[in-house]
Order: sequence, then C-alpha cells, then structure tokens
Amino acid sequence: MKGISITPWGVYSVWHRHAKVYQKTWLVNSLLPLSEPLIYLVAFGYGLTPLIGDVPYNGQTIEYLEFLAPGMIAIGVLFQSFFEGSFGSFFRLSYQKTWQGLLTAPLTFTEVFLGDWLWATTKGTIAGLLTGLVAVVWGLYSGWHLLISFPLIVLGSMLFGAMGLFTAGTVRTVDHINVPIFLFVIPMFTLCGTYFPRDTLPSLLGSVAAMLPLASLVDLLRWPLGLPSFWFFQLIWLLLWIAAFSVLAWRQIYPHLFR
Repeated sequence: MKGISITPWGVYSVWHRHAKVYQKTWLVNSLLPLSEPLIYLVAFGYGLTPLIGDVPYNGQTIEYLEFLAPGMIAIGVLFQSFFEGSFGSFFRLSYQKTWQGLLTAPLTFTEVFLGDWLWATTKGTIAGLLTGLVAVVWGLYSGWHLLISFPLIVLGSMLFGAMGLFTAGTVRTVDHINVPIFLFVIPMFTLCGTYFPRDTLPSLLGSVAAMLPLASLVDLLRWPLGLPSFWFFQLIWLLLWIAAFSVLAWRQIYPHLFR
C-alpha cells in the first residue's frame, strides 16, 4: 500500500474520479472563481482608481486596474487550489474515506496522492484561467498574455495545492485548517503585492512579504508590465516551494490513513 510505483493511468483514474464528482456541481463551483474577481475588480477598480489614479511599478506608471488584474489571477489560483487541497482532501481523508476506498483498488498510495494533487492543481488552474478571462474581456490582460502565462498559473496551482495537501495531512479537525489560513494564506493575500506595490511597505515587512511564494507568482504574472531583474530566481524559488511541500505533504498524509 505504501508502494511508490506510479502509472499514468493510476494517477488519471484518481483525478477522473474527482472530476466526475465535480461535474455534478460544476456550475455552482465555477460561480465563485468567476464572481470573486469581478467583485474585486469592480470594488477596488472603480472604488480606488479615482483615489489612487496611476501607480508606479517597475520604473513606469500604469493604471491601477492594469496593476490589479494579475494580482487577482494569482488570488484565484491561491484560494481554489489551497482550499481544494486542504478542505477537499481533508474531507476525503477523514470523513468520506475516499482515499481508503481508492487504495482497495490496484492503486498505490503515491498514485492516489498525485491524483488528488493533480485535482487541486486543476481547480486552481480553472480559477486562474476564469479570472484571466475576466481580465481579458475587461481589456486589462490580452489573450496572448494569458496563454503565455498558463504555465505560471499551473505552477502556482501546484504549489498551493501541495500546501493544502500538507495542511490536510497535518490537522486533526476541520476547524484547525483555519490556522494556516489566517497565519499564512491571508497575509499572502494582502501583503504580497496583489493590491499595492510591496515597496510601499516598511522595509522589514516588505522583505518578509517578498519571501512568500505568492509574491513571486504575482511578479511573474505581471510580466507584460515588465519583469524584475531577479525574475529567474523567483521562478526557482517557486519550484523549490513546490518540491518542499510536495514531499512534506506526501510524508504527512500517509500516517493520516492509519489514525
């Protein structure tokens, strides 16, 4: 059961099971990632643009809505992939016993883990693309820019999905998931350059925010507005976060099956 052998069909079968469940409620599930960026763009765009006007970014001055749109794409990725990886996987582990049921089939633990992670990544990718489409329709992000940004959306979804899975394997009750949300997700949501440039923060706080993974994702998604000189290190930083949390999540979830 603890085998690490992997077959593409095994991973796909787990992912396909989650996708079939999702199909039954796809309309309701798609409303949140589609309505959330609309609300933020309308509220912050129309509410703050008259007060803020243009903002300085990467040595140039741009409209606030142009600055905001890539941040909203990153927020959609963060919330949907993390919440699916944490709440979704926790319920499948502890209440529905879906993982245990899947392991009675000719599947290894690693295949079930990768299938669940792939599903959390898919949910984050869907949210990022829907948010990006809103930005494209609004004229804030071109279709080509969104297409080129697709790998970044997938990478961000993999990262926050892995963080969610690590959370699902660590907590004892569903209420405990609120701890990383308020101590980690919300600070990233507010401080990582999504709503305002990080250089307006105090020096120490700005340095801490820049180390959080969402900051790198936001900066990379703003590539049409210009990349920072250290963008390559930000990409490597994202990959390191993904590697670390995927291993931690794998190791943390396995003992969860025998509690």
